[in-house]
Amino acid sequence: MSNVEIGSKPVAKSSSTTNLRTAGLFLLNYSHVITFLVLVIAASIASPHFLNSTNILNVVRGASMVGVVAIGMTVVILCRGIDLSAGSLVGVAAVTAAALAGSGSPIAWGVALVVTTALGVVNGVLITKLKLQPFIATLAMMIFARGCIYLYSDGGDVYAQGADAAFRWLGSGYIWVVPVPVVLFVALWAALAYVMKHTRWGRHVYAVGANEDAARVYGIGVDRIKIQVYALSGLLAGIAGLILVSRVSVAEPNAGNLFELDAIAATLIGGTSFDGGVGAVTGTILGVLILAIITNLLNLLGVSPFVQMLAMGVIIVVAVVISDMRNRQR
Repeated sequence: MSNVEIGSKPVAKSSSTTNLRTAGLFLLNYSHVITFLVLVIAASIASPHFLNSTNILNVVRGASMVGVVAIGMTVVILCRGIDLSAGSLVGVAAVTAAALAGSGSPIAWGVALVVTTALGVVNGVLITKLKLQPFIATLAMMIFARGCIYLYSDGGDVYAQGADAAFRWLGSGYIWVVPVPVVLFVALWAALAYVMKHTRWGRHVYAVGANEDAARVYGIGVDRIKIQVYALSGLLAGIAGLILVSRVSVAEPNAGNLFELDAIAATLIGGTSFDGGVGAVTGTILGVLILAIITNLLNLLGVSPFVQMLAMGVIIVVAVVISDMRNRQR
């Protein structure tokens, strides 16, 4: 009898340990979902104005611009890269569109998107052909693009004079009761989620991020994929810039400033790993909403903007730690 009891103890201990590991892995994998739900409940209790329909629309409208940048950033990080220039490219698109608004919105929109996509391609070329680290290449582009903005605007605002109704509708219009920026954000997310999950190109992005050398062995054009990924990030940053300028009809020289950091934070919170090849744009949406809810709640509670910056710094650190723990568990 004693032998059976002694022999059964390790089995029970092993089963208990396995259950704890399974529960821990579940919490890590769905930490962004749990955080989102807890935040919504906490915000509803902390402020009676949070669930007001007007406030909710303002939250999702404000989150849509960073969200568009963030889904592009997610693809870049999945490919084991980073794009520090995204915020500056938002500013480039805003200034370009504002300057050309008088010539007709289709031209203004098209030129702005072509410029930011081309700058994204330059990022990809610097990384693949000149072998610069993504951090260095996109940092240089961030400074260069912001410098171009200040050089053109001479440090002043650029007004979208003569902008037509279609241009203004992009940033401030509605489709039924839903703001146009939100509809555009959801549409872009849905399209990119489908591409990443169901197309050959999406699988190649994951493969390059997971193991670049193995991807080359399997015949994947690694350099081509990377250039396309950065071009996509530039395009989406341009779209965010168009939403921004069409909403306020003026482009400030610091437009889009720090958007890239919010996008990176949202991507990490949403479960995408800096190590590449792990994550999805679906999680990024929750990351964007988590950041937006936190900012909105702190505003409703009258918390100082400086304290909000401290909170965001802590959130980014926690997100990176959780991401690292999740990867080690896997």
